[in-house]
Amino acid sequence: MKNLVSIFAGHDANISFYHADKNKYYTIEIERLVQKRYFRLHVDNSPAEQLRILKECVDIAEQRWGIKNDYENVLICSDGFIQIDPKQVFNTEKVSTIARHHQTHAAAAFYMSPFKEALIVSYDGGGDDGHFNIYSGNRDGITLLENIKSDFGGGYLLCGSLVREVAEKSKHQLALAGKLMGLCGYGKVIPEYVPAFEEFFFDRDYEKLANWTNLNLKNVDSPWENPLDNWVFEGQEGYDIAATAQEAFENAFFSVLEKYDPDIPLIVTGGCALNVLVNEKIKSVYDRRLYVPPNPHDGSLSLGHLFFYKKPDKQVDITYEGLPLVDSNELQTYIDKYGATKVNKKKIAELLKDGKIIGLVYGDSEVGPRALGNRSIVCDPNIADMKDILNSKVKFREWYRPFAPFCKKEEAHLWFESSNFENLEYMSYAPVVKVDTLPSITHVDGTARLQTVTEESHSHFYELLTEFGKISDTNVLLNTSFNIRGYPILSSIKDALYALNNTQMDYVVIDDYLFAK
Repeated sequence: MKNLVSIFAGHDANISFYHADKNKYYTIEIERLVQKRYFRLHVDNSPAEQLRILKECVDIAEQRWGIKNDYENVLICSDGFIQIDPKQVFNTEKVSTIARHHQTHAAAAFYMSPFKEALIVSYDGGGDDGHFNIYSGNRDGITLLENIKSDFGGGYLLCGSLVREVAEKSKHQLALAGKLMGLCGYGKVIPEYVPAFEEFFFDRDYEKLANWTNLNLKNVDSPWENPLDNWVFEGQEGYDIAATAQEAFENAFFSVLEKYDPDIPLIVTGGCALNVLVNEKIKSVYDRRLYVPPNPHDGSLSLGHLFFYKKPDKQVDITYEGLPLVDSNELQTYIDKYGATKVNKKKIAELLKDGKIIGLVYGDSEVGPRALGNRSIVCDPNIADMKDILNSKVKFREWYRPFAPFCKKEEAHLWFESSNFENLEYMSYAPVVKVDTLPSITHVDGTARLQTVTEESHSHFYELLTEFGKISDTNVLLNTSFNIRGYPILSSIKDALYALNNTQMDYVVIDDYLFAK
Protein backbone atom coordinates (compact mmCIF):
# COMPACT_ATOMS: atom_id res chain seq x y z
CA MET A 1 0.00 0.00 0.00
CA LYS A 2 1.15 3.53 -0.83
CA ASN A 3 0.81 6.58 1.39
CA LEU A 4 -2.63 7.96 2.18
CA VAL A 5 -3.88 11.47 2.92
CA SER A 6 -7.23 12.69 4.29
CA ILE A 7 -8.72 16.20 4.49
CA PHE A 8 -11.48 17.70 6.62
CA ALA A 9 -12.27 21.27 5.56
CA GLY A 10 -14.95 22.34 8.08
CA HIS A 11 -14.34 24.15 11.36
CA ASP A 12 -11.24 22.83 13.12
CA ALA A 13 -9.97 21.89 9.64
CA ASN A 14 -7.29 19.23 9.57
CA ILE A 15 -5.25 17.01 7.30
CA SER A 16 -3.84 13.59 8.22
CA PHE A 17 -1.21 11.42 6.58
CA TYR A 18 -0.41 7.72 6.57
CA HIS A 19 3.24 6.86 6.01
CA ALA A 20 3.18 3.43 4.38
CA ASP A 21 6.86 2.56 4.92
CA LYS A 22 6.77 3.44 8.63
CA ASN A 23 3.15 2.36 9.21
CA LYS A 24 2.61 5.63 11.10
CA TYR A 25 -0.03 8.38 11.14
CA TYR A 26 0.41 12.14 11.52
CA THR A 27 -2.04 15.04 11.85
CA ILE A 28 -1.86 18.77 11.11
CA GLU A 29 -4.58 20.89 12.74
CA ILE A 30 -4.67 23.72 10.23
CA GLU A 31 -5.84 26.37 12.72
CA ARG A 32 -2.39 26.14 14.31
CA LEU A 33 -0.63 26.48 10.97
CA VAL A 34 -2.55 29.66 10.04
CA GLN A 35 -3.10 30.85 13.65
CA LYS A 36 -6.86 31.29 13.24
CA ARG A 37 -8.94 29.49 15.83
CA TYR A 38 -11.64 27.08 14.56
CA PHE A 39 -10.34 27.69 11.02
CA ARG A 40 -12.51 26.41 8.15
CA LEU A 41 -10.60 25.56 4.99
CA HIS A 42 -13.68 25.77 2.77
CA VAL A 43 -15.04 29.13 3.95
CA ASP A 44 -12.35 31.27 5.55
CA ASN A 45 -10.14 31.69 2.49
CA SER A 46 -10.03 31.76 -1.31
CA PRO A 47 -9.33 28.74 -3.55
CA ALA A 48 -5.83 30.12 -4.13
CA GLU A 49 -5.25 30.26 -0.35
CA GLN A 50 -6.60 26.71 0.04
CA LEU A 51 -4.11 25.56 -2.55
CA ARG A 52 -1.24 27.29 -0.75
CA ILE A 53 -2.18 25.84 2.67
CA LEU A 54 -2.50 22.29 1.38
CA LYS A 55 0.82 22.53 -0.46
CA GLU A 56 2.44 23.76 2.77
CA CYS A 57 1.00 20.74 4.60
CA VAL A 58 2.40 18.41 1.93
CA ASP A 59 5.82 20.08 2.28
CA ILE A 60 5.75 19.63 6.06
CA ALA A 61 4.81 15.97 5.68
CA GLU A 62 7.66 15.37 3.25
CA GLN A 63 10.37 17.44 4.91
CA ARG A 64 9.62 16.59 8.55
CA TRP A 65 8.11 13.11 8.39
CA GLY A 66 9.58 11.78 5.15
CA ILE A 67 6.21 11.17 3.46
CA LYS A 68 6.67 11.44 -0.29
CA ASN A 69 3.93 13.04 -2.34
CA ASP A 70 2.92 9.70 -3.82
CA TYR A 71 -0.54 8.75 -2.57
CA GLU A 72 -2.78 5.78 -3.17
CA ASN A 73 -5.88 7.84 -2.37
CA VAL A 74 -6.98 11.28 -1.18
CA LEU A 75 -9.90 10.92 1.25
CA ILE A 76 -12.23 13.91 1.49
CA CYS A 77 -14.46 14.00 4.58
CA SER A 78 -18.11 14.17 3.56
CA ASP A 79 -19.23 17.35 5.35
CA GLY A 80 -16.26 19.59 4.71
CA PHE A 81 -15.77 20.22 1.01
CA ILE A 82 -12.87 22.04 -0.62
CA GLN A 83 -13.11 24.33 -3.61
CA ILE A 84 -10.08 23.03 -5.48
CA ASP A 85 -9.23 19.80 -7.24
CA PRO A 86 -7.02 17.77 -4.83
CA LYS A 87 -5.09 16.52 -7.86
CA GLN A 88 -3.55 20.01 -8.02
CA VAL A 89 -1.75 19.20 -4.77
CA PHE A 90 -1.44 15.45 -4.42
CA ASN A 91 0.28 13.04 -6.78
CA THR A 92 -2.66 10.69 -7.36
CA GLU A 93 -5.62 10.21 -9.64
CA LYS A 94 -7.88 8.77 -6.94
CA VAL A 95 -10.07 10.93 -4.70
CA SER A 96 -12.71 9.30 -2.49
CA THR A 97 -15.27 9.92 0.22
CA ILE A 98 -16.11 6.70 2.05
CA ALA A 99 -17.42 7.73 5.48
CA ARG A 100 -19.69 10.33 7.07
CA HIS A 101 -19.18 12.71 9.97
CA HIS A 102 -19.93 10.55 13.01
CA GLN A 103 -18.52 7.43 11.38
CA THR A 104 -15.15 9.17 11.20
CA HIS A 105 -15.48 10.41 14.81
CA ALA A 106 -16.18 6.84 15.88
CA ALA A 107 -13.33 5.35 13.85
CA ALA A 108 -10.80 7.91 15.12
CA ALA A 109 -11.69 7.20 18.74
CA PHE A 110 -11.99 3.43 18.43
CA TYR A 111 -8.68 2.78 16.70
CA MET A 112 -6.86 5.04 19.19
CA SER A 113 -8.44 3.14 22.10
CA PRO A 114 -7.02 0.05 23.85
CA PHE A 115 -10.24 -1.93 23.28
CA LYS A 116 -10.74 -4.78 20.80
CA GLU A 117 -14.48 -4.13 20.84
CA ALA A 118 -16.59 -1.35 22.32
CA LEU A 119 -19.79 0.66 22.30
CA ILE A 120 -19.05 4.07 20.78
CA VAL A 121 -21.03 7.25 21.45
CA SER A 122 -20.38 10.15 19.06
CA TYR A 123 -22.26 13.35 19.84
CA ASP A 124 -21.74 16.98 18.98
CA GLY A 125 -23.51 19.99 17.45
CA GLY A 126 -23.70 18.82 13.85
CA GLY A 127 -22.74 16.47 11.06
CA ASP A 128 -24.14 15.17 7.80
CA ASP A 129 -25.38 12.04 9.59
CA GLY A 130 -27.05 13.60 12.62
CA HIS A 131 -25.92 14.84 16.01
CA PHE A 132 -25.88 11.80 18.33
CA ASN A 133 -24.98 8.36 16.97
CA ILE A 134 -24.21 5.11 18.74
CA TYR A 135 -21.97 2.47 17.14
CA SER A 136 -20.55 -0.95 17.78
CA GLY A 137 -16.85 -1.16 17.04
CA ASN A 138 -14.28 -3.92 16.60
CA ARG A 139 -11.04 -4.26 14.67
CA ASP A 140 -13.00 -5.15 11.53
CA GLY A 141 -14.98 -1.93 11.44
CA ILE A 142 -17.71 0.38 12.79
CA THR A 143 -21.44 -0.45 12.71
CA LEU A 144 -24.26 2.04 13.38
CA LEU A 145 -26.64 0.91 16.14
CA GLU A 146 -28.79 3.99 16.67
CA ASN A 147 -29.25 7.58 15.51
CA ILE A 148 -30.68 9.75 18.30
CA LYS A 149 -32.87 12.64 17.10
CA SER A 150 -31.33 15.22 19.38
CA ASP A 151 -28.71 17.94 19.36
CA PHE A 152 -27.06 18.00 22.77
CA GLY A 153 -24.08 19.98 21.56
CA GLY A 154 -26.14 22.69 19.89
CA GLY A 155 -28.45 22.91 22.89
CA TYR A 156 -25.54 23.30 25.29
CA LEU A 157 -24.01 26.05 23.14
CA LEU A 158 -27.31 27.92 23.12
CA CYS A 159 -27.52 27.67 26.91
CA GLY A 160 -24.08 29.29 27.00
CA SER A 161 -25.32 32.14 24.82
CA LEU A 162 -27.95 32.97 27.44
CA VAL A 163 -25.36 33.80 30.10
CA ARG A 164 -23.66 37.17 29.78
CA GLU A 165 -20.33 36.22 31.33
CA VAL A 166 -20.06 33.32 28.90
CA ALA A 167 -21.19 35.05 25.73
CA GLU A 168 -20.17 38.69 26.15
CA LYS A 169 -16.68 38.65 24.66
CA SER A 170 -16.75 35.37 22.76
CA LYS A 171 -15.29 35.64 19.28
CA HIS A 172 -16.68 32.30 18.18
CA GLN A 173 -19.81 30.34 19.02
CA LEU A 174 -17.86 27.12 19.54
CA ALA A 175 -16.06 28.69 22.50
CA LEU A 176 -19.29 29.00 24.47
CA ALA A 177 -19.48 25.35 25.53
CA GLY A 178 -16.15 25.30 27.34
CA LYS A 179 -16.88 28.62 29.00
CA LEU A 180 -20.28 27.45 30.22
CA MET A 181 -18.65 24.34 31.69
CA GLY A 182 -16.11 26.54 33.52
CA LEU A 183 -18.79 28.84 34.92
CA CYS A 184 -21.29 26.22 36.10
CA GLY A 185 -19.23 25.42 39.21
CA TYR A 186 -20.15 28.84 40.59
CA GLY A 187 -23.88 28.15 40.38
CA LYS A 188 -26.50 26.03 42.11
CA VAL A 189 -28.78 23.69 40.23
CA ILE A 190 -32.41 24.81 40.10
CA PRO A 191 -34.11 21.41 40.54
CA GLU A 192 -37.52 22.45 39.20
CA TYR A 193 -35.90 23.65 35.95
CA VAL A 194 -33.86 20.51 35.25
CA PRO A 195 -36.62 18.53 33.44
CA ALA A 196 -37.29 21.48 31.15
CA PHE A 197 -33.62 21.80 30.22
CA GLU A 198 -33.39 18.03 29.66
CA GLU A 199 -36.27 18.28 27.24
CA PHE A 200 -34.61 21.26 25.56
CA PHE A 201 -31.59 19.13 24.65
CA PHE A 202 -33.92 16.84 22.74
CA ASP A 203 -36.26 19.32 21.05
CA ARG A 204 -34.55 22.80 21.13
CA ASP A 205 -37.98 24.39 21.69
CA TYR A 206 -37.49 27.83 23.26
CA GLU A 207 -41.16 28.52 23.77
CA LYS A 208 -41.59 25.30 25.72
CA LEU A 209 -38.45 26.02 27.79
CA ALA A 210 -39.75 29.52 28.56
CA ASN A 211 -43.17 28.25 29.61
CA TRP A 212 -41.77 25.50 31.82
CA THR A 213 -39.23 27.66 33.61
CA ASN A 214 -40.71 31.17 33.56
CA LEU A 215 -37.39 32.35 32.15
CA ASN A 216 -37.44 35.49 30.05
CA LEU A 217 -37.12 33.69 26.70
CA LYS A 218 -40.55 34.19 25.21
CA ASN A 219 -39.44 36.57 22.47
CA VAL A 220 -36.28 34.71 21.57
CA ASP A 221 -36.18 32.91 18.25
CA SER A 222 -32.45 32.26 18.49
CA PRO A 223 -29.84 33.65 20.86
CA TRP A 224 -27.49 34.08 17.90
CA GLU A 225 -29.82 36.74 16.51
CA ASN A 226 -30.21 38.61 19.79
CA PRO A 227 -26.79 38.71 21.43
CA LEU A 228 -26.55 40.28 24.84
CA ASP A 229 -30.05 41.69 24.90
CA ASN A 230 -32.13 41.99 28.05
CA TRP A 231 -32.94 38.30 28.08
CA VAL A 232 -29.33 37.34 28.83
CA PHE A 233 -28.80 36.27 32.44
CA GLU A 234 -26.19 37.85 34.68
CA GLY A 235 -24.51 37.30 38.04
CA GLN A 236 -25.73 34.50 40.29
CA GLU A 237 -28.78 33.96 38.10
CA GLY A 238 -26.47 33.27 35.17
CA TYR A 239 -24.30 30.94 37.25
CA ASP A 240 -27.40 28.99 38.29
CA ILE A 241 -28.55 28.70 34.66
CA ALA A 242 -25.11 27.31 33.79
CA ALA A 243 -25.23 24.76 36.63
CA THR A 244 -28.76 23.71 35.72
CA ALA A 245 -27.87 23.28 32.05
CA GLN A 246 -24.89 21.11 32.99
CA GLU A 247 -26.99 18.91 35.30
CA ALA A 248 -29.64 18.48 32.59
CA PHE A 249 -26.97 17.69 29.98
CA GLU A 250 -25.60 14.91 32.17
CA ASN A 251 -29.04 13.47 32.89
CA ALA A 252 -30.01 13.54 29.20
CA PHE A 253 -26.85 11.67 28.24
CA PHE A 254 -27.48 8.89 30.75
CA SER A 255 -31.11 8.62 29.68
CA VAL A 256 -29.88 7.66 26.21
CA LEU A 257 -27.19 5.29 27.43
CA GLU A 258 -29.16 3.43 30.07
CA LYS A 259 -30.55 0.80 27.69
CA TYR A 260 -27.05 -0.40 26.70
CA ASP A 261 -25.01 -2.98 28.59
CA PRO A 262 -22.64 -1.17 31.01
CA ASP A 263 -20.28 -4.17 31.00
CA ILE A 264 -19.28 -3.48 27.38
CA PRO A 265 -16.35 -1.02 27.12
CA LEU A 266 -17.52 2.48 26.20
CA ILE A 267 -15.86 5.09 24.01
CA VAL A 268 -17.17 8.67 24.03
CA THR A 269 -16.22 11.07 21.25
CA GLY A 270 -17.44 14.10 19.28
CA GLY A 271 -17.25 17.68 20.50
CA CYS A 272 -19.45 16.94 23.52
CA ALA A 273 -16.79 14.53 24.79
CA LEU A 274 -14.76 17.59 25.79
CA ASN A 275 -17.21 18.05 28.69
CA VAL A 276 -15.04 16.71 31.51
CA LEU A 277 -17.81 16.91 34.10
CA VAL A 278 -20.12 14.45 32.38
CA ASN A 279 -17.07 12.31 31.50
CA GLU A 280 -16.21 12.08 35.19
CA LYS A 281 -19.74 10.81 35.95
CA ILE A 282 -19.53 8.30 33.11
CA LYS A 283 -16.21 7.11 34.52
CA SER A 284 -17.83 6.45 37.90
CA VAL A 285 -20.09 3.91 36.12
CA TYR A 286 -17.70 2.42 33.54
CA ASP A 287 -14.47 2.69 35.52
CA ARG A 288 -11.62 1.18 33.49
CA ARG A 289 -13.95 0.35 30.63
CA LEU A 290 -14.15 3.98 29.43
CA TYR A 291 -11.97 5.75 26.87
CA VAL A 292 -12.08 9.37 25.67
CA PRO A 293 -9.48 10.28 23.01
CA PRO A 294 -7.26 13.40 23.21
CA ASN A 295 -8.93 14.79 20.06
CA PRO A 296 -12.67 13.95 20.19
CA HIS A 297 -13.64 17.21 18.41
CA ASP A 298 -13.76 17.76 14.64
CA GLY A 299 -9.98 18.04 14.62
CA SER A 300 -9.92 14.22 14.52
CA LEU A 301 -12.07 13.73 11.41
CA SER A 302 -9.36 13.40 8.78
CA LEU A 303 -7.58 10.87 10.97
CA GLY A 304 -10.82 8.95 11.51
CA HIS A 305 -11.38 8.81 7.76
CA LEU A 306 -7.97 7.21 7.35
CA PHE A 307 -8.77 4.67 10.06
CA PHE A 308 -12.18 3.93 8.53
CA TYR A 309 -10.46 3.24 5.22
CA LYS A 310 -7.48 1.28 6.50
CA LYS A 311 -8.79 -0.39 9.71
CA PRO A 312 -5.54 -0.59 11.75
CA ASP A 313 -5.04 -4.00 13.39
CA LYS A 314 -3.76 -2.55 16.68
CA GLN A 315 -4.06 0.56 18.84
CA VAL A 316 -2.68 3.70 17.19
CA ASP A 317 -1.17 6.35 19.46
CA ILE A 318 -0.70 9.71 17.73
CA THR A 319 -0.89 11.90 20.85
CA TYR A 320 2.39 13.65 20.00
CA GLU A 321 2.34 13.27 16.21
CA GLY A 322 0.96 16.72 15.47
CA LEU A 323 2.27 19.84 13.75
CA PRO A 324 6.03 20.52 14.11
CA LEU A 325 7.42 23.99 14.66
CA VAL A 326 7.14 25.57 11.24
CA ASP A 327 10.36 27.56 11.75
CA SER A 328 12.43 24.98 13.63
CA ASN A 329 15.31 25.40 11.16
CA GLU A 330 15.64 28.99 12.41
CA LEU A 331 16.12 28.03 16.08
CA GLN A 332 19.83 28.91 16.14
CA THR A 333 19.08 32.39 14.79
CA TYR A 334 16.67 33.01 17.68
CA ILE A 335 19.14 31.55 20.20
CA ASP A 336 21.81 33.98 19.04
CA LYS A 337 19.41 36.96 19.01
CA TYR A 338 18.10 36.36 22.54
CA GLY A 339 21.29 34.98 24.04
CA ALA A 340 19.39 31.83 25.01
CA THR A 341 21.27 29.25 27.06
CA LYS A 342 20.94 25.51 27.47
CA VAL A 343 18.97 24.60 30.56
CA ASN A 344 18.16 21.33 32.37
CA LYS A 345 14.96 20.28 34.10
CA LYS A 346 16.46 20.98 37.53
CA LYS A 347 16.91 24.64 36.63
CA ILE A 348 13.39 24.87 35.18
CA ALA A 349 11.99 23.34 38.39
CA GLU A 350 13.88 25.90 40.49
CA LEU A 351 12.47 28.76 38.44
CA LEU A 352 8.95 27.36 38.84
CA LYS A 353 9.43 27.03 42.60
CA ASP A 354 10.48 30.69 42.58
CA GLY A 355 7.06 31.60 41.14
CA LYS A 356 8.07 32.00 37.50
CA ILE A 357 5.69 31.36 34.59
CA ILE A 358 7.35 29.38 31.81
CA GLY A 359 6.26 28.40 28.31
CA LEU A 360 7.50 24.99 27.14
CA VAL A 361 7.98 23.95 23.51
CA TYR A 362 9.20 20.45 22.68
CA GLY A 363 9.16 18.45 19.43
CA ASP A 364 5.97 18.00 17.41
CA SER A 365 2.78 19.26 19.02
CA GLU A 366 0.20 17.20 20.86
CA VAL A 367 -3.04 16.60 18.98
CA GLY A 368 -6.39 17.87 20.20
CA PRO A 369 -7.48 21.15 21.79
CA ARG A 370 -5.70 20.66 25.13
CA ALA A 371 -2.01 21.17 25.76
CA LEU A 372 -0.36 17.98 27.00
CA GLY A 373 3.20 19.16 27.49
CA ASN A 374 4.72 19.93 24.11
CA ARG A 375 3.04 23.37 23.79
CA SER A 376 2.32 24.28 27.40
CA ILE A 377 2.61 27.11 29.90
CA VAL A 378 3.52 25.75 33.34
CA CYS A 379 3.83 27.18 36.84
CA ASP A 380 3.59 26.32 40.55
CA PRO A 381 -0.05 25.55 41.57
CA ASN A 382 0.70 26.24 45.23
CA ILE A 383 0.72 30.02 44.63
CA ALA A 384 -2.70 31.29 45.67
CA ASP A 385 -3.13 34.08 43.10
CA MET A 386 -1.54 32.28 40.14
CA LYS A 387 -4.92 31.55 38.54
CA ASP A 388 -5.81 35.24 38.53
CA ILE A 389 -2.39 36.23 37.17
CA LEU A 390 -2.62 33.72 34.33
CA ASN A 391 -6.17 34.69 33.39
CA SER A 392 -5.67 38.45 33.51
CA LYS A 393 -2.02 38.95 32.52
CA VAL A 394 -0.96 35.97 30.43
CA LYS A 395 -3.98 34.32 28.79
CA PHE A 396 -6.18 37.48 28.82
CA ARG A 397 -9.37 35.50 29.34
CA GLU A 398 -12.36 35.35 31.68
CA TRP A 399 -11.73 35.39 35.44
CA TYR A 400 -13.64 32.17 36.15
CA ARG A 401 -11.77 29.91 33.73
CA PRO A 402 -9.93 27.12 35.64
CA PHE A 403 -6.51 25.62 34.98
CA ALA A 404 -5.40 22.01 34.85
CA PRO A 405 -2.79 20.14 36.89
CA PHE A 406 -0.44 17.37 35.86
CA CYS A 407 1.38 14.84 38.01
CA LYS A 408 3.01 11.45 37.82
CA LYS A 409 0.51 8.66 37.28
CA GLU A 410 1.85 6.65 40.21
CA GLU A 411 1.45 9.64 42.57
CA ALA A 412 -1.98 10.86 41.43
CA HIS A 413 -3.77 9.12 44.30
CA LEU A 414 -1.92 11.37 46.76
CA TRP A 415 -3.59 14.51 45.43
CA PHE A 416 -6.80 13.46 43.66
CA GLU A 417 -9.80 11.18 44.20
CA SER A 418 -10.76 8.77 41.43
CA SER A 419 -12.09 5.24 41.01
CA ASN A 420 -8.87 4.55 39.10
CA PHE A 421 -6.14 6.53 37.41
CA GLU A 422 -6.19 4.83 34.05
CA ASN A 423 -6.78 6.84 30.87
CA LEU A 424 -6.20 10.22 32.53
CA GLU A 425 -3.46 11.28 30.12
CA TYR A 426 -5.58 13.68 28.06
CA MET A 427 -7.38 15.98 30.55
CA SER A 428 -10.66 14.25 29.76
CA TYR A 429 -11.96 13.99 33.34
CA ALA A 430 -12.35 16.18 36.43
CA PRO A 431 -11.60 14.26 39.63
CA VAL A 432 -11.93 15.85 43.08
CA VAL A 433 -8.80 17.43 44.57
CA LYS A 434 -7.99 15.76 47.92
CA VAL A 435 -5.75 18.47 49.39
CA ASP A 436 -6.13 22.19 50.07
CA THR A 437 -2.56 23.09 49.05
CA LEU A 438 -3.19 23.48 45.30
CA PRO A 439 -5.34 26.63 45.05
CA SER A 440 -4.48 27.56 41.47
CA ILE A 441 -5.66 24.29 39.95
CA THR A 442 -8.62 23.60 42.24
CA HIS A 443 -11.87 24.84 40.71
CA VAL A 444 -14.60 26.37 42.83
CA ASP A 445 -16.44 23.00 42.80
CA GLY A 446 -13.36 21.21 44.21
CA THR A 447 -12.41 19.45 40.96
CA ALA A 448 -9.48 19.67 38.55
CA ARG A 449 -9.04 18.56 34.93
CA LEU A 450 -6.16 16.21 35.63
CA GLN A 451 -3.42 14.99 33.30
CA THR A 452 -1.27 12.09 34.46
CA VAL A 453 2.10 11.34 32.88
CA THR A 454 4.55 8.45 32.85
CA GLU A 455 8.18 8.42 31.84
CA GLU A 456 7.18 6.53 28.71
CA SER A 457 4.23 8.76 27.73
CA HIS A 458 5.90 12.12 28.33
CA SER A 459 9.55 12.07 29.40
CA HIS A 460 9.94 15.89 29.53
CA PHE A 461 7.04 16.38 31.93
CA TYR A 462 8.03 13.34 33.98
CA GLU A 463 11.60 14.56 34.46
CA LEU A 464 10.38 18.07 35.32
CA LEU A 465 8.01 16.65 37.96
CA THR A 466 10.86 14.58 39.40
CA GLU A 467 13.03 17.67 39.83
CA PHE A 468 10.16 19.80 41.14
CA GLY A 469 9.29 17.09 43.66
CA LYS A 470 12.78 17.34 45.16
CA ILE A 471 12.16 20.96 46.17
CA SER A 472 8.39 21.05 46.71
CA ASP A 473 5.98 19.39 49.12
CA THR A 474 3.40 18.94 46.36
CA ASN A 475 4.69 17.13 43.31
CA VAL A 476 2.09 18.69 41.01
CA LEU A 477 2.38 21.46 38.39
CA LEU A 478 -0.13 23.67 36.58
CA ASN A 479 -0.43 23.22 32.82
CA THR A 480 -2.29 25.44 30.38
CA SER A 481 -2.08 25.72 26.61
CA PHE A 482 0.64 27.90 25.11
CA ASN A 483 -1.51 30.53 23.44
CA ILE A 484 -3.19 33.81 24.23
CA ARG A 485 -6.86 34.58 24.00
CA GLY A 486 -8.41 34.31 20.57
CA TYR A 487 -5.58 32.27 19.09
CA PRO A 488 -5.00 28.52 18.88
CA ILE A 489 -2.00 26.75 20.36
CA LEU A 490 1.09 28.26 18.76
CA SER A 491 3.08 26.66 15.95
CA SER A 492 6.21 28.79 15.69
CA ILE A 493 9.17 30.07 17.67
CA LYS A 494 8.20 33.58 16.58
CA ASP A 495 4.77 33.27 18.26
CA ALA A 496 6.30 31.78 21.42
CA LEU A 497 8.64 34.74 21.79
CA TYR A 498 5.86 37.20 20.98
CA ALA A 499 3.90 35.76 23.91
CA LEU A 500 6.99 36.03 26.11
CA ASN A 501 7.44 39.72 25.29
CA ASN A 502 3.78 40.74 25.40
CA THR A 503 2.49 38.98 28.50
CA GLN A 504 3.69 38.51 32.07
CA MET A 505 5.35 35.21 31.24
CA ASP A 506 8.90 35.08 32.59
CA TYR A 507 10.64 32.58 30.34
CA VAL A 508 10.19 30.34 27.33
CA VAL A 509 12.00 27.01 26.94
CA ILE A 510 12.36 25.68 23.38
CA ASP A 511 14.03 22.29 23.06
CA ASP A 512 15.86 22.93 26.37
CA TYR A 513 17.04 26.45 25.44
CA LEU A 514 15.97 29.12 27.95
CA PHE A 515 14.74 32.42 26.49
CA ALA A 516 14.30 35.47 28.74
CA LYS A 517 12.71 38.84 28.00
